Amino acid sequence: MIDKDASKVLSDMSAYLTELSGFSVDFDASTDVITQNGQKLKLAKSGSIAVNRPGQFRVSNHGALADLEFFLDNGQLTLFGTRVNGYVQLPATTTDDGVAVVRDTIGFDVPGADLLTNTPMDAKDSDVLSGVHVGMTTLGGDPVHHLAFRGLDVDWQLWVKDGDAPLPVHYVITSKLLAGAPEYSILLSNWNTEPMFDAATFAFSPPDGATKLTTVAIDAAGNISDTSE
Repeated sequence: MIDKDASKVLSDMSAYLTELSGFSVDFDASTDVITQNGQKLKLAKSGSIAVNRPGQFRVSNHGALADLEFFLDNGQLTLFGTRVNGYVQLPATTTDDGVAVVRDTIGFDVPGADLLTNTPMDAKDSDVLSGVHVGMTTLGGDPVHHLAFRGLDVDWQLWVKDGDAPLPVHYVITSKLLAGAPEYSILLSNWNTEPMFDAATFAFSPPDGATKLTTVAIDAAGNISDTSE
């Protein structure tokens, strides 16, 4: 059961994001990795997201260990890995298609995937059994709502700006079924809800020497693996 305050903040945020024809936002993220001796390490990365609904997005994902970009444009999804200088292209028409192709075909999540869908972070489409409004706090100098939700496989927390533009600024997903309960955390900043995009924003042009791959695997660090062909 989701309490009424948490439900209202979540539904208002989802409705606000759904009404946007496009947006851009920067992110800093970390993913927990549990070592063989049980130590929890956080692999940090940063990047940016640009969305032009219904059929274009570009997501960059850069870190000490990961360097991967996603392009959706003209019915085609491209994943490009800088480290292998290789890319794979798959058919996808809408932003929802692009997210689903990466998740279902490659077995990986686009960073910020919950923001890219046509109905972002809709409780009806999430693994949610219960949720509470923890209270008000401050992030980046702004008052925000702190929400906490429980699901079958994951628990997640969400911080949403108060006011007429209820934008998400932070969320944390905790995997309950994996040893050590690893977390994925993402901080969102520099929101632009009225961006001016040009054609080059979403177009992919292979760099010199890049290899077009027919199969692709993503390694633990979030790169296109050397085993891809």
